[in-house]
Order: sequence, then C-alpha cells, then structure tokens
Amino acid sequence: MFNDDLDRVEWADFLCRRHPNRLKPEAYRVAGQSVLTTICTRSKEATLLLDAVRPELVAALPVSADIAGCELIAWCLMPDHLHILLRVQQYGGDILRFLHSYKTWTGRKMRLASLPRWERSFWDRHARSSDDIANLVSYVLNNPVRVGLCETWQQWPHAYYRWAEA
Repeated sequence: MFNDDLDRVEWADFLCRRHPNRLKPEAYRVAGQSVLTTICTRSKEATLLLDAVRPELVAALPVSADIAGCELIAWCLMPDHLHILLRVQQYGGDILRFLHSYKTWTGRKMRLASLPRWERSFWDRHARSSDDIANLVSYVLNNPVRVGLCETWQQWPHAYYRWAEA
C-alpha cells in the first residue's frame, strides 16, 4: 500500500487537511494508543445498511485492521456513519493507514453499487486512559440505542465489541 515513508506522510497530510486541529500523523502510530474514528457518507445519506454494501463494509474491518497493524476494539455501523475504536498494536501500526485502506476498498464497493462514498476526512478522539476507553466503547455501542433503533446494544446486529463474548 505505502511504498515508503514519503507516501505515508503525503497521504496522512491529505487525510488531515480538512481538520486543522487534527494531531500530527505520528500520533496515529503510537503503539498502544486507542483512537475512536467516525467516518460518514457524503451528504449523510443513509445507505450503509443496504444489502448491496453492508457485508463488504463489515468484512473489510478486520482485514484493514490487520493490514494496518491495528486491533479492532469495537465498531458500530449506523445508517449514515461508522464508529470504529482501534488500538495501534505494534511498531509500524498506523490508524491513518487503516482509514486509507478501509475507505479505499469500501469506497470502490460503494461506487460500484452506485451509492454515495465516504466523506474525505474523518472525526477522531484519542483515548487518554482506560476509563476513557471504557467511555468510548460505551459511546460506540450505545449509538443505535441513543437514536432509538434498538433498546440495548446487543440487539443491534451491526455492532461489535471484542470482549463481548468473555
């Protein structure tokens, strides 16, 4: 995907261009750092749960995380956006690389299905402590509950929490 550090820096700068308050690209490569990202469809169109793309969107999450050296902690697919809580796993792990890989692959699938693609940028929140991570997990999983799509997060079929089975 990235041939050298120059490509990585250029892509990271492109991703961060829309949000002037975004952290420097190095902040997305710190081993052990957990980051909540939110990506939205262009024009906030509610197309992500359609059968034409939903399976691809879900299947690409662990693949992109593996490529980028990240661990999926939790995610929740909503009609017009996706929350993803990731942790940088190892030296060389990169959340910006995850976003590039994921949005490129799934964006192609969305285009082939004649659906609106992702907004160019994304929103993020870096966890500062284990309590912060717990709050971010709760925020991600309870998103469909807050908007009235279900009564408990476990009822929402488009959510994942790594330790839910434990």
